[in-house]
Amino acid sequence: MVHTGEGPAPRADGDDPVVLSLRSVSKRYGDVVALRGISLTLRRGEAVGYLGPNGAGKTTTLKILAGLARPDSGEVSVAGVRHDGSHRARDSLGVLVETPGVLPYMRGTDLLSHVAEVRGLRVAERAAAVRQAADRLGVGDVLSRPLGKLSTGQLRRVQLAATLVGAPDILLLDEPTLGLDPAARVDLRALLRQLRNEGHTLFLTTHLVEDVQEVCDRVLFLREGRLVGDEAIRRDGRASDGHRTLVVRTLETVDLARVSGALPSGTTVLRRSDHEVAVTFEGDEGEQRRVLGALVTAGVGVVEATADRPDLAARYMALVGREEVP
Repeated sequence: MVHTGEGPAPRADGDDPVVLSLRSVSKRYGDVVALRGISLTLRRGEAVGYLGPNGAGKTTTLKILAGLARPDSGEVSVAGVRHDGSHRARDSLGVLVETPGVLPYMRGTDLLSHVAEVRGLRVAERAAAVRQAADRLGVGDVLSRPLGKLSTGQLRRVQLAATLVGAPDILLLDEPTLGLDPAARVDLRALLRQLRNEGHTLFLTTHLVEDVQEVCDRVLFLREGRLVGDEAIRRDGRASDGHRTLVVRTLETVDLARVSGALPSGTTVLRRSDHEVAVTFEGDEGEQRRVLGALVTAGVGVVEATADRPDLAARYMALVGREEVP
């Protein structure tokens, strides 16, 4: 829920409690203003993407939420308490910054064990906590190696495993797929979706639209330290007004009049190319089946029909624009 810093503070809807919030937070580094009075809230179990170009203030926001930086003004709340760096707030968080510093001679086991100790886990619990986190990221076979000897992707997965030690409720992840190959990105996105489904709250700062589209329920758009958008993400082809859009690909060149005439009233058709149309209608999956059946009955050579996802990249360009290169 976006608030520009003017007027009343935002109120998040829903039954789950607010677990992260910023209220009118500003931050400056010398002459550079990183954040300009932003306010936001996240509820338990949400996965929220934080999209913006380099220098927009994404990492600064994450560091303030993590207690790694203090705002110049405004309030921060984590797990229902004002975040002042206390253990009560920190123990709820698993944090991955974009470029965490690691000692090259430290082993992965040492890193994860250190995190378990910092989290206050009892000695008898630490080995199991380390093993569980390592298994989720598939890094058990490299934990005995020095971190400086790992590939970029292996190191990133070990760092991500460290955020899961002790099963924190809230995960703050800065560019989580940085350095991963395409297959590893797919696997990580699946893990993040699983964590979301298990009730964890995820806050992903990234410049990759795909990460947000595949994992998150909401997206916040950041530009020059200001929040400029807060939108729900749908993955079922339905717009916020309840309509559903299917992209239908055909064998032959689309006869728009023929396609339109075959469809139920209230359905709209837009030609996208010679062999593709977008069909928009109101209804559930049963109505979707009737629409496709009508096309087939009318002799339209349907090759493929897929739900049209909201174009998050287009929304990003509309709200944020291109990154300026000096």
